[in-house]
Amino acid sequence: MKFSLPTAHFRPVALLLLATGSLLASSCKKDDVVVDYAAVDDATIKKYLADNSIANAQKQPSGLYVVPVTTNASAPLPKVGEVVSVLYTGTLLNGTVFYSTTQNDNSPVSFVLPATQEASGFAQGVAQLHKGDKAVFLIPSGLAFGGSSSATIPANSVVRYEAELVDINPSFAVPEDNLFKKYLTKNNITVAQKQASGLYFIPTLSNPSGTVVKSGSSVSVLYTGRLLNGTVFDATSQRGNQPFSFIVGSGATIAGFNEGVSLLRKGEKATLLIPSAQAYGTTGNSAIPPNTPLVFDIEVVDVK
Repeated sequence: MKFSLPTAHFRPVALLLLATGSLLASSCKKDDVVVDYAAVDDATIKKYLADNSIANAQKQPSGLYVVPVTTNASAPLPKVGEVVSVLYTGTLLNGTVFYSTTQNDNSPVSFVLPATQEASGFAQGVAQLHKGDKAVFLIPSGLAFGGSSSATIPANSVVRYEAELVDINPSFAVPEDNLFKKYLTKNNITVAQKQASGLYFIPTLSNPSGTVVKSGSSVSVLYTGRLLNGTVFDATSQRGNQPFSFIVGSGATIAGFNEGVSLLRKGEKATLLIPSAQAYGTTGNSAIPPNTPLVFDIEVVDVK
């Protein structure tokens, strides 16, 4: 998957903090045309339903459409704050697949169910499912990836998910932690250091005499970001190997990346296994699916 930089020309978008909501309309100049994507998306979804003779779609107040496939009304519904584990395939309305749990050994993604008004369209849809239910979610762009784009997801795209709620778990840490343990075993890694946040820190090159990274330090970092299945979504090598620079502790990056860099000295290298809660959470972005743990290979090239 090639990662594109739709809005920040020289800053790696994969590391930036993800906003909790997406703009449905924007205008930069007085004469710009303001597009109401909420209305456009709703019309697009209605046409999709008509073209595919789908008559049982249930429109939610947010604009999300839920199409039940299998319903087990006697099973429990998840509650806000509980952990849900979901199998899913995400596509554009033309059928193009941008991610599927089948690409990750069919391991479910797990996340804490947020309050409906704070949730992405995907999480809102999952909240409608009983354990064991299957459904299709038709999600307007404002509840999905908004104006962001990637090689497979154009900006302001309505997206479609086939989802199955396979479990409601008491602990969020366990499902992703099991994925990390499986990754470590598969790659014969025995030196991983688990942090209190759930991050795994794997040192690969030590430099005891290097300058220590502290909160407030200006650091320059080379990195490659991957999904657990090996798919690269962003790398400094894609931009002439120009290091990415930021102030540690400033909130300029996802939390897990900031924490991992903080464990290094100048000249050191490491691999980070970052839980989704320390990355892009339930929303994801145009290159990273919702509720996705990440892998980063990083090198601190300078500390000031």
